[in-house]
Amino acid sequence: MKTKFKYFITTFVLGVIVTFNANSQISISNISEIAKIKSGTTYIAMKDPNSEKAKEYVDAIKNNWTISKFEFIKYSEIEKFISPENSFLTIGGYETNTQFVKQHADGSRENGINFSNTYLYLELWTCKEKYFQNTEKKKEFQNSDKIQVARIELFTDFESLADPDKLFQSDYDGNGHIRNWGPGILKNYIQSLMSYLNEGENRVLNVEIFNADEMTNLKKEVLYVPEYVLIKFNKFTGDETKRHDESNIFKHYELKYKLISTDELNQKIINDTTSFYYLIYIKSSTDKFMSVINSQTGEIIYSTHTPSSYNIRSKDVKKLQEKMQDLSY
Repeated sequence: MKTKFKYFITTFVLGVIVTFNANSQISISNISEIAKIKSGTTYIAMKDPNSEKAKEYVDAIKNNWTISKFEFIKYSEIEKFISPENSFLTIGGYETNTQFVKQHADGSRENGINFSNTYLYLELWTCKEKYFQNTEKKKEFQNSDKIQVARIELFTDFESLADPDKLFQSDYDGNGHIRNWGPGILKNYIQSLMSYLNEGENRVLNVEIFNADEMTNLKKEVLYVPEYVLIKFNKFTGDETKRHDESNIFKHYELKYKLISTDELNQKIINDTTSFYYLIYIKSSTDKFMSVINSQTGEIIYSTHTPSSYNIRSKDVKKLQEKMQDLSY
């Protein structure tokens, strides 16, 4: 896969599978950089911050970004603002290409099957000091010059995985290519990000999260579920035209739930003055995450991670049901 977007990495690996610190819905790393972020300015990059489609997203960030001063810029302007005291919030990603090697009995080797995995995410980053050390000649900025501090996984359609430029050529709404997205969902992600950065601890969410108090409340409430969770992904062809049967997916969920469109969910998050709970399902390359979020605080109150899985299953919903069964009202 090729991409013209400068802040996208492609790596090639021979004979092994490379794992990155990537198995999380929201991760926090390099916490020593947080103090620098707080004292500097964070530049939030978009195709055009002044476009009508970006307005709700700009407002969501403006109303919830509390960790630092911030400004909105265009992607094309990023390098103008790179300095030791600044940080950046951008959409980025990387692709890994893995080639397995066959070892024959006589000791000879031959190249085997190629596998490709693509990850896309919203990323908070700073710049390494060594980028600024050579003042005689301006160095072209590379992905290797970044220090990643936070990362929020994005679930895009297969079309965008095949050509990530589609995201960067679109307005900040992603033109419908990002499923766990919208001004309301972004608001909640920013709320959680601010909380995690203020905690100042490394965070990798490939382990279970279970907030018993919040989950007890959920037992009495409606769980709102975006309709995109029913999209059925074919891992061999990339086809996403088929749908899971709702009754089968939720056959083990005995509590109240309601399927709504992603647009309806985002507007409900923005407009409702009381909290409710909603489910977010993310497919990040070959990793699957299912989470429940509090719409007022943005807190992830429940989260599970399943490697090498591409679709939501009835057993995922069953697990959520079972985790609540022993809770008292």
